[in-house]
Amino acid sequence: MEPLIAIYSAAEIFLALFISFSNLLVIWVFVKVRRIRSPTNTYIFSLALTDFLTGAIGIPVTVYSVVSRAPHAFLPCLALHIILCMFCTISLFHLLAIAIDKYLSICCHCGLLHQRSKHGRARFLIVLAWVFGSGIACLPLFDAFGFASSTSGNFIGECHFTVVMDYRYLVYVIFFGTIIIPSLIIIFCYVSIFHKIKLEERHVKCLLRVAERQKRIMKRRKLLRIMIILVTTYAVTWYPLYIINTIDLFFPEYHSTAAITLAAVVLSHVSCAVNPLIYAYGVPGFQHALRQFFRIGPKSETTAFPSCVVPQSKTFDVHSQLYRDVSMIRKESAHFSRNASMKLPQRAYTFE
Repeated sequence: MEPLIAIYSAAEIFLALFISFSNLLVIWVFVKVRRIRSPTNTYIFSLALTDFLTGAIGIPVTVYSVVSRAPHAFLPCLALHIILCMFCTISLFHLLAIAIDKYLSICCHCGLLHQRSKHGRARFLIVLAWVFGSGIACLPLFDAFGFASSTSGNFIGECHFTVVMDYRYLVYVIFFGTIIIPSLIIIFCYVSIFHKIKLEERHVKCLLRVAERQKRIMKRRKLLRIMIILVTTYAVTWYPLYIINTIDLFFPEYHSTAAITLAAVVLSHVSCAVNPLIYAYGVPGFQHALRQFFRIGPKSETTAFPSCVVPQSKTFDVHSQLYRDVSMIRKESAHFSRNASMKLPQRAYTFE
């Protein structure tokens, strides 16, 4: 085995083990503890399931193919590499679904959206993520747009990803369709959420004490940090590989080396390892349950595992908490407006 392939295989296997274990913990906590099954945590569970399959199935079979150059027929080779592509695409669509759900909850005033079951909306968006992710990933298997027929003639019995996969599919469909466009939508959703909260707070700034105002500012800064972490992680892990693919497609004379390409492949899979750290371990319900699992922190008075988890009303991420803050701000603003209309003289007031 070539040293480069050996290093790549070792890195991928280590990453696969970490991805499988970390996401399996999230799945186990969600299944074990009923009280944390909130709509937000439902997204986290489905995302963890996708990433777990990436680590348990997708990465190992890809490493097997890279090491053994099997299977030795075109369609089985193409299908094997599409497995990992499918799980990664579904995982990316979960991040998009989470951002859209938070945007609808905080920024949209449509009564129909608020009356609709949050669990129902979560299930609907999760199903869309799985269906569209699977469908887009499997396009080459059905020879859509000639993605399979254009590369089948290059196959000589050894399974290579770069031989069986059409670069037009990697660039136009995967990069543009499932990475760049979702990136822009995710950025739009989180910037809109931040702007909405800032605007709502401005309406009632004069009603808040200094301590309360500082508390809200800290929450807003925390949201901004999380948005930066999300977008940065998303870009750092996925963009290098597909920028390399884009260069290989449009500027083949600047074809990257095998070492750089394999390093970018490993980096793209880091996203599945980072997702539980951002989305699950930052949620109080998951934090408490995981601490109980590892016996970390002070012991609870009640030793029974399910009862030591915080109630469902406490299992929220920062976006859910800020959604409640926005609702409270709207109520305060409406209450202030009613009082002002009854008690204040009929003249304009500007609150800076």
